[in-house]
Amino acid sequence: MHFKRSLTTVALGLVALMSFASVSEAHVGLLRPCARGSPRAGCPAPTGGQQPDYDLNSPIGTHDSQTLPICKNIIPQPPTTLQAGQDIQTTYSVGAPHGGGHCQWALSYDGGKTWVVLKTMIHTCLQGVNGGDPYSVAVPLPANAPNGKAVFMWLWNNAIGNRELYSNCADVVIQGGANGGKISGPAPLFANYGTSSVLIPEFGGAGQPDSASAFDSRPTVSVGP
Repeated sequence: MHFKRSLTTVALGLVALMSFASVSEAHVGLLRPCARGSPRAGCPAPTGGQQPDYDLNSPIGTHDSQTLPICKNIIPQPPTTLQAGQDIQTTYSVGAPHGGGHCQWALSYDGGKTWVVLKTMIHTCLQGVNGGDPYSVAVPLPANAPNGKAVFMWLWNNAIGNRELYSNCADVVIQGGANGGKISGPAPLFANYGTSSVLIPEFGGAGQPDSASAFDSRPTVSVGP
């Protein structure tokens, strides 16, 4: 009897593990720096009552609806230390890259109310990547980035499939930069995120317009502690 119960427990554990793998690898999510709520190995356990996000790679909304807030998870987590003037080495869990698309990386010092974009990739982000492949992008952090706590955000508009927006955020502490001051750059474009947002149609086929001009109209903003 005990042996049968043990086999049942093992089987249920394997099913749960397989379910976690299939769910967590769907679409694409930020792997490093550790995203809020990340259940990944090497990331701190979620705090503040936040549960592990086993669906970290799923979108936060489509052009029809805002399913989840920007950042996807809103409770701050133990931060990753970043050095001003050095690239942020970002890596991703890739399940379904949907033909690539547009990516933006941004920084906020006021808890996500105001963002400044550090890097933008139009059309080529995740392009040509297969599900399960490693993927990384170096994002420059300005040498004059103010020291202190901040939030680092990744945004992705996919090229093929439902008109979705993906977002993950990592809590960070910046060192080696400026004591005060601000950095400036474009504000993020939150496209395909509710009916009032900019619509970026599919652009995976040859000759299909990729709506790159929508990013040209982003206003310039300044952020700092």
